[in-house]
Amino acid sequence: MKPKYIQVNCREVKKIDLRQAKAVLKHKPDIILLEYPNNNKTSDMIFNSFPTDKKPQTELNKIKKLLKKFSKNNPWGLSDISMWENVEKLWQNGHNVLIYRIDSPTELTNQYLTLKMYKNYPAIKSYWLFWAYLLIRDYTMTKNVKWVIKRYKNKKNPTVLVFLQSIHWDHVKFLLTNPTKKQIWDYYFKNFKEINTKNIGFKIKEKNKIMHKYWKKINLF
Repeated sequence: MKPKYIQVNCREVKKIDLRQAKAVLKHKPDIILLEYPNNNKTSDMIFNSFPTDKKPQTELNKIKKLLKKFSKNNPWGLSDISMWENVEKLWQNGHNVLIYRIDSPTELTNQYLTLKMYKNYPAIKSYWLFWAYLLIRDYTMTKNVKWVIKRYKNKKNPTVLVFLQSIHWDHVKFLLTNPTKKQIWDYYFKNFKEINTKNIGFKIKEKNKIMHKYWKKINLF
């Protein structure tokens, strides 16, 4: 299988960005990968188990309600409402696009707020713990992408819309090449002399126990 990946960013700013919404109707994807936290054991969303004419409207309404609440402090959240409305249009036209949440659980993604206590963006990119945080999320997303593609049987060459921020998608593309552990280490940490493969776990534990919990789960070093 050779999926056609099309990545579309969404600007996290104080206005609506319709690029992802427009991409849904333009490309009519077979699969959409969302940078939404996956709080379940599987990255499968409830919509995927229903035919196009029986998608649960209550679940769609629940997502829209949550996005409206989220957008009060994060205006770009309204962009996702438009994206979901266009997904509904595809379903109504009989196109069964499958949707997957592929990010780490909320417990982990929320740790970005604690990282900002140390450094603000873009200065945070010079902080090794930020790169450990990225690796945990990127590795999880890569694992979920592989899971989605492996189980997809409808087409040999599905069109996959990737709604991840570019910083994550660039890393996921690298991880999808199945690099060695050394290549992964160099990619994320070669500029940080204070850490190595032997002490990084202990240092993460000292800084952030929740992050350490998920670091142990990916079990890379």
